[in-house]
Amino acid sequence: MLIDSKLLPKLAKIEEYYMEMRFKKVAEISPMQMYETREHLRREPDKNTNVKWRNVNRGQRWGGSGVTAWFRGDFRLPMDCEGKKVFLNARTGGESLLLMNGEPQGVFDRFHPIVLLTMKGRTGDRYHIALESYSGSTFPGTQPHEKDIVVAPKSLVFDGADILLQREDVCDFVYNLRVLRQLINALDEHSLRRNQIIKALNKVFAVIDFIPMDQPEKVWRPKLAQARKIMQPLMENKNAPTTPTFGVVNHSHIDTAWLWTLAETRRKCARTFSSMLNLMEQYPEAVFIQSAPCHAEMIREDYPEIFERMKKIARARRWEPNGGMWVEAEVNIASGESLVRNFLFGQQATREMFDYTSDTLWLPDVFGFPASLPQIMRGCGVEYFCTTKLDWNDSTRFPYDTFHWKGIDGTTVLVHFNTIACWADPESLHEFWKRVQHKEIQDRRLCAIGHGDGGGGPMMEMLEVARRIEDLEGCPRIRHTTVSKFMKGVRDELQELPTWSGEMYLENHRGTLTSIADIKRLNRKAEIALRNAEFINVLAASGKGFSYPKEDLRKIWKNLLILQFHDILPGSSIKQVNIEAIDSYQKILREAQALERRALENISHKEKKSNGMNILLFNSLSWERSGEINLEKIPAGFIPSDENIQSQTIINPAGERRLILGGVSIPALGGTIIPFKKGKKTGRTPFKVSENKIETPYAIVTLDKNGAIVSLLDKRAKREIVKYGGVLNRFMLGADIPDAWDNWNTDAGQKVKMSPGAKLIKRKVAAVGNLQLRLRTEYQIGTASKLVQDIVFHALSEQIDFESVLDWKERRALLKTAFDFDILCDFARHEIQFGHLERPMHWNQADDRAQFEVCAHKWTDISDNGFGVALLNDCKYGVCAKDGDFTLTLIKAGVHPDERADAGRHYFTYSILPHAQPFSVDAVARPAYELNTPIITLQSDATVACPPSLFTIDAPNVIVESIKWAEGKKGYTVRLYEAGKMGTHVSIKFSSIPRRVWQTNMLEENPIPLDRANSAINIYIRPFEIKTLVCEI
Repeated sequence: MLIDSKLLPKLAKIEEYYMEMRFKKVAEISPMQMYETREHLRREPDKNTNVKWRNVNRGQRWGGSGVTAWFRGDFRLPMDCEGKKVFLNARTGGESLLLMNGEPQGVFDRFHPIVLLTMKGRTGDRYHIALESYSGSTFPGTQPHEKDIVVAPKSLVFDGADILLQREDVCDFVYNLRVLRQLINALDEHSLRRNQIIKALNKVFAVIDFIPMDQPEKVWRPKLAQARKIMQPLMENKNAPTTPTFGVVNHSHIDTAWLWTLAETRRKCARTFSSMLNLMEQYPEAVFIQSAPCHAEMIREDYPEIFERMKKIARARRWEPNGGMWVEAEVNIASGESLVRNFLFGQQATREMFDYTSDTLWLPDVFGFPASLPQIMRGCGVEYFCTTKLDWNDSTRFPYDTFHWKGIDGTTVLVHFNTIACWADPESLHEFWKRVQHKEIQDRRLCAIGHGDGGGGPMMEMLEVARRIEDLEGCPRIRHTTVSKFMKGVRDELQELPTWSGEMYLENHRGTLTSIADIKRLNRKAEIALRNAEFINVLAASGKGFSYPKEDLRKIWKNLLILQFHDILPGSSIKQVNIEAIDSYQKILREAQALERRALENISHKEKKSNGMNILLFNSLSWERSGEINLEKIPAGFIPSDENIQSQTIINPAGERRLILGGVSIPALGGTIIPFKKGKKTGRTPFKVSENKIETPYAIVTLDKNGAIVSLLDKRAKREIVKYGGVLNRFMLGADIPDAWDNWNTDAGQKVKMSPGAKLIKRKVAAVGNLQLRLRTEYQIGTASKLVQDIVFHALSEQIDFESVLDWKERRALLKTAFDFDILCDFARHEIQFGHLERPMHWNQADDRAQFEVCAHKWTDISDNGFGVALLNDCKYGVCAKDGDFTLTLIKAGVHPDERADAGRHYFTYSILPHAQPFSVDAVARPAYELNTPIITLQSDATVACPPSLFTIDAPNVIVESIKWAEGKKGYTVRLYEAGKMGTHVSIKFSSIPRRVWQTNMLEENPIPLDRANSAINIYIRPFEIKTLVCEI
């Protein structure tokens, strides 16, 4: 028998026709009413409000950007529904939440047109439905290759709501046909199984009515039964023992903000979770992973009835609240302490809400992963990691799919690359299995089915297809599972898994290190403001009569962590999200500073009035700060009373007056008092200035006619730092039009588009004194932008700062500053969370060439065996260090999905720091912390007292990252880490001896008591190890 070559497309057409026949309309809900608003009401407006409902008919238009329409109606079940599953099909035109008799029951959107009303209908039962429908907003440029278009606000159409019954035989035929048709496409053409299916489906084609809606039911229904009988034996064949297995879990990736605001996310969660709960009632095998505790908290606050259903099914171990973090964060840019708090709040939330402890970090859509993450995960009780994002690499393929990941300190976690936003159907599973690289050691993969980004989750059809292929010949097996159970199976049953050491760099979305510069800057400032606020409040609470504001700080931290979501902090969201985020960051800064001020007032112990002014200076860093101290808001005309303290008043490029002090030492984790008096102080300047040459105590600097540094001779090392023919601080500008994903990407070809892009307008000496020389330069950048920059030379440090104010008006342009250093080395050190990473300085391998833009936090350093130069910054993250050259990306002006192209005023500082020695923590990391961490000050006209340092440490390579109030104990928690890749013994000496000191994990659990020798404890810390100590007072 010859088979028609067009059989498969004809079968696809038949499937499409019968798909429309799965449900039978038994009634229309009429009349219905509607109400339009821009409010997020959560509940149907009741009769006690001033809402004016109006009747609505099919064809009614509604909407506009950001509009919500409510639709409502009442009905009784007709006789046909007795004892049967009853469904609703509502066509509002928008993404809708169904409330049935006041209870949220599911979502209507383009993927979910039908929702179950009841598993067993009863004739005459009365129902009231309300639909909250969101019109949404359309933003161009959010998908690859999308054209530059302006999209008008959407007008949507209401098309009614119908009561449906399911034709179960039609459903069975459609889903069986889909499975068998996909098996034909997936199997090898020589497969006996494939050819048997073709033969059987040819018989199906011979008996089935092609277009059933054109025939009476009594005609097409018997033929359908005959076709199902032919297909049934094919659906009963089982797999061989060596068939690969897919773990299947239901999932919906919900972006906490992206093309919608945080407020809309709360409604997306309600739609998605109620839909999943509805489906789980129909499909008892279904398991759902809900990965972000912040979303569960949103539901608990806004939709308590949904939350109670979530808790109930979680007790049955079918709702898996397992994601590790409070919010699915951007993990490259967020600080180490932010990552720890994200895990801390996430674990606390899942335990409190669901009595569940997460064991898996679930980050499917995050743009690369730092090499310090494994230690943070383990320290927070998380041993598994699932992601999909490394499959997005644009240059090389990541070599493993399931492996052990070793971090910079040697800690390992188990990693699996799963799939998301997909079907568990034969074609998909075959394709997913083909991509597994090491099938000799891996026999399984995890598949998370369901629609995501904007939520929605699985469709009924997905679960029906999955049910049919649990063990079907020719298709990988599936097992419904939790993620935790799947990962435990990988751990226990898969041997000889490979190990990957270092970062998991994503060869894509590199522009997110720079996009929306204000958010990057404010995030850095907010993290440091919270660090300082917590330290000063611990210092105050360690005394008497002061209560640590734990709940206030906790609330601020949770707000900050939401802003570190992986589309907010990277700058890949719409304008409104970015506007709201900047407002929220500024509020966080105000609140943190207010709490800091309150604690300072308590600490200062103000006594009688003094004749002058006293300033308390507190140092939150774990080493003594000396050299220059930069103070703001000091009244004009005041100078230090101590003649040995140098001072100089300057005006920075932002027009702000600052008082610079020299000769002041502030103890580690403590403070000092500086008395001031009225007067004027001048001192000899150590700087020499000529037209193009500057001499400082440390260097002789020559500038070219455009303001760049062409020579920097280090006087101590007697060494030229600038490469022959090179310059330092050359501004490079180029068109930034990536192949795809505008605000996300910067492409490799960008380098050839970059050229010198700054024209010097004027240059002058803005300040010269005993502590600083400021050379103010003004540039035109591109066609319309202006940069004012102070090159700041110091009398007490070899560091050279570039304090900058950029008025940016370019569009789709990239601005970098470039440094050509004469340093021979094979790798550059880049600061990451809780340590640093060594990346190659060459372009040898394909993956080296792909890393043309990498993430660094406060510093990057290149050093030979006796000399080096570090590049420090106060808010930038995108760096390239290759062949002895640096570039630091300053601004990226993409226009999608935020069309403003980062226009506006930007403030940033970067610095070069030569050091006449090899790399060390005290030579590089400490100055970078000092550039970023302001001195905490309190000004008073009374006599004040200053408490002693909280404690001191004696190891220069150990940094205290945070000091906070302890979880569940009266005392404080100290988090410190080794920063120089050098194990060391460290002694911690307390000024006020704690009652007890424990070493704990990062959740402050599993305490191990530490022995105390008088007022000190002595510990050993491994290279890059993070230690958490809880001190009871």
